[in-house]
Amino acid sequence: MGTFLSGFAVVLQPLYIGYMVLGVALGLVIGFLPGLSGGIGIGLMLPFTYHMEPLTALVFLCSIYTGGIFGGAVTAILLNTPGAPANVATVMDGFPMAYRGETERAMGLSLMSSFIGGIVGCTCLLLLAEPLANYALKFGPGEMFMVAIFGLTVVGSLAKDVIKGVFSGMFGILLGTVGLSSNGVLRGTFGVTYLMDGIPTVPALLGLLALPAIYELAGRNSAVLQVKGKQNLLSNVKGLLRGFRDTVRHGVQALLCSVLGTVVGIIPAAGSSIAGILAYNFSKQICKNGDEFGTGVPEGIISCESANNASEGGALATMFVLGIPGSTATAMMLGALTLQGWAVGPKMFTDHSDIIYTAFSSLFVQQFVMVLMGMGLCLLGAKIIKLPVKYLMPVILVFAVTGAYSNRYLLFDCGLLIMFSFLGWFMKKNDFPAMPLILGLLLGGTADVEMLRIRQLFDSFGEIFKSPIVIILALGSIASIVMPLVLNRMKRKKV
Repeated sequence: MGTFLSGFAVVLQPLYIGYMVLGVALGLVIGFLPGLSGGIGIGLMLPFTYHMEPLTALVFLCSIYTGGIFGGAVTAILLNTPGAPANVATVMDGFPMAYRGETERAMGLSLMSSFIGGIVGCTCLLLLAEPLANYALKFGPGEMFMVAIFGLTVVGSLAKDVIKGVFSGMFGILLGTVGLSSNGVLRGTFGVTYLMDGIPTVPALLGLLALPAIYELAGRNSAVLQVKGKQNLLSNVKGLLRGFRDTVRHGVQALLCSVLGTVVGIIPAAGSSIAGILAYNFSKQICKNGDEFGTGVPEGIISCESANNASEGGALATMFVLGIPGSTATAMMLGALTLQGWAVGPKMFTDHSDIIYTAFSSLFVQQFVMVLMGMGLCLLGAKIIKLPVKYLMPVILVFAVTGAYSNRYLLFDCGLLIMFSFLGWFMKKNDFPAMPLILGLLLGGTADVEMLRIRQLFDSFGEIFKSPIVIILALGSIASIVMPLVLNRMKRKKV
């Protein structure tokens, strides 16, 4: 703890403050662009860290990571397009609030939730990194399969029409199994080699969420339904501060979702997207106004943004302690540490504890840098959303196509973008929820891979239930389906 506290005296020097400002700014900009994320930003900056000092490189890359997740939330709120998969659930309540003319309030909710989540994640990283990361080692194929199933049960509680929600989710699971399976069998590619690695997430997300929103914008003169009162810098700042106050008012929910996000982040390969989705489902079940989720309620934004930012601390714990990247961004960061000649793992805490704990100190400072710079991005975004649609539509379209292409630098992905946009438009017109399909796409592949591993390692599927973790996750999956049904029945009886 002494090394951690003395680390603030180091990271508050002008050199490191400058790198934090630069890193957070890069993360915010890259996260704001649809299809890009903090992980991609870290990858782009990786060559520049080769000649840096180890501490400087860690501070710089962690700052990009910190800014990247919140940057994606701004896009989700303004354009109905998650800047990264981590912000998928933010779309559900963020965009409806912006459409009602509460853009600044929605972004204020997101920014303060990100700050709370970041602080909680960093605290857990500092205090619980080693024991929690060691516990995550117990997650074998059975546990990972049940994690995926637990995420997929969210389908039943997110949709208003259960039948359409389940159908959409099952179709998403089917899409998630496209490509080369772990036992070497090609499925659903129709001979297209570009699909051997599965359906890429970025074109699918942009197609299902971004372009249908553009098609809808084409029939309107403005991207927002109404503008409340006289709009100027002062009113925009007041809107942001109102969002801050609302987040503090729901502080217990933000803390609970942050803890959940940290735990999910620790699990290897779970990532911030699953953390945000699970926290959204958790909040929907425990909040009194859970049936209003998806219509533009503050609790929906708070749940996702606090959890996905807190998952940063969990993912970093897994990387530093075990040498296992918990997300794409931490995989890139692992590459940066390898470039420095470090052997990442438990031994690093004894060999380089001064640098590691000083980097932890910088993570706390980065949260405050993110709030200050994030306010600037929010105020700028609030002006962008009020542009006439004839100017806004081409910009969104260019960003969407660029985001789809930059994922793998293939024109084929631009074709996938268009195809999924037609699917998203059809689903929207016929009241099929897109979110269950996205959940199925994100988690279907994981469930499929772990199922095959279970068949290879165990004589029968029932053997996985010898693990208490599997039993707890299975009970949680059942509860996530049953609870909404019970609560709905209780509400009907009251009426």
